[in-house]
Amino acid sequence: MARKKSQFGGKPGYFEKLAMGTSHPTYDPKVEGYGSDAEWQSIFNVVMGFEEASNVRKNSKRGQTDWQVIAEISGIHVDESSVWSEIKSAFRKASMNSHPDRASQTGMDPAVAEETFKEVSAAFVMLEDIYRSKGRIE
Repeated sequence: MARKKSQFGGKPGYFEKLAMGTSHPTYDPKVEGYGSDAEWQSIFNVVMGFEEASNVRKNSKRGQTDWQVIAEISGIHVDESSVWSEIKSAFRKASMNSHPDRASQTGMDPAVAEETFKEVSAAFVMLEDIYRSKGRIE
């Protein structure tokens, strides 16, 4: 398809493309589909739900509290007396240390990294629920 010249001589600008109907690519779900659950979760950055978190905690081989899980993986000391900002920063560090996409940089096996990341996320969800119910989230 030949490109239509702009009235100003070069490539057509945004508003000219808009007038021609070529400014935005079209999406046809019949052809492209709607995507998998994993794609939708990654798009919307969905946090693990409470039920999924409790299932991960039940199946975990760690016999530790949620605070201990985050503290061990992050290397930052957090306990029951920690404020929410300390929990958040420890969670961020723990998730960076155990994220499956960073497994090659941290030297972890990708399967172990994924399991560890799930445990960290589950611990964070449980702690968020505890702190929210006690009104301790800033």
